[in-house]
Amino acid sequence: MFLWDWIAWLQLYTPAAIIIAPAVVIFAWQYGASKRRTAYRINVRLDRLHRSLELYTAATGALLREAGSPRGLSSAEHAELVDKLLAVKAAPYVTEDLLAQIAAYMMEERDSTRLSLLLRTIERETERLMDERSALLGRAEKPGWGWAVWQQIQHALPFAFTVGLFILILWFLGSLDQASQMQEERWAVLYIWSRFLSCLFSLIVVYPFLRGGRRETSSSLLQRWLAVAIGLAAMLHLIGLAWAPYVLALQLLLFLSGFRFSRSKPRKSRPFVGHYFEEDELALLQEQITDLPGLETDSAAKSSKNSPPE
Repeated sequence: MFLWDWIAWLQLYTPAAIIIAPAVVIFAWQYGASKRRTAYRINVRLDRLHRSLELYTAATGALLREAGSPRGLSSAEHAELVDKLLAVKAAPYVTEDLLAQIAAYMMEERDSTRLSLLLRTIERETERLMDERSALLGRAEKPGWGWAVWQQIQHALPFAFTVGLFILILWFLGSLDQASQMQEERWAVLYIWSRFLSCLFSLIVVYPFLRGGRRETSSSLLQRWLAVAIGLAAMLHLIGLAWAPYVLALQLLLFLSGFRFSRSKPRKSRPFVGHYFEEDELALLQEQITDLPGLETDSAAKSSKNSPPE
């Protein structure tokens, strides 16, 4: 009897059923697909973190044995250390700084200064990955009240994006039909196209940041604020249709500014020990090395004496 009631309802409200029934199907499909995709991305990130931590901790243990051995490691143990450091270079989440430290240590393997800096770097990277893994597991397995609600909203965002895109296209087509009745039809078409591209650009930029799931970087906060600014700029279309080209130009300028402010620094502007150091940076590094307990700084002092005077 329940099935017959649904059939009778569909026959009675045919126009509404044509819209609501596909919308419900699309919502259920996109919601389930979003949950599966999110779970898959979390598992992939956890696997990469686990693999990186395995390589880091193995190399850390070998470096600690090298630093704690007064006579140094045997040839077999040293070869094992080199193999583990080379394996770290293939870690999924290895950073450029750690790669530079490993390369510097490989050039002068018996330098205690480079050994200490490499050990500190890999320990710092290990702690950072452990914190990232703990935060990822906490959000996935025991989220807070607010985060649990936001996760459910995030799974509904693909459907909201689809609905917004559908409404935007209908608005665009309806505006084109009305443009033929305007006095300045050529300029009206330009304004309508500018408004459509501006709103579409806002959806494309804002949607990925609302979805989340990306790893945090030094420029993540700036990128998020730029996306918010581009989305809010679309509200300026409420002023009037004639402002559409200027709004689109403003959004493009905001988007292009992201390349200027969020790009990573080149390798030479982020020096590691023994490379691209100014005098004040080298003095600061020597002070930090001197503060380390039981660390010899003969190599650093020797390199500063051999440097040619300006």
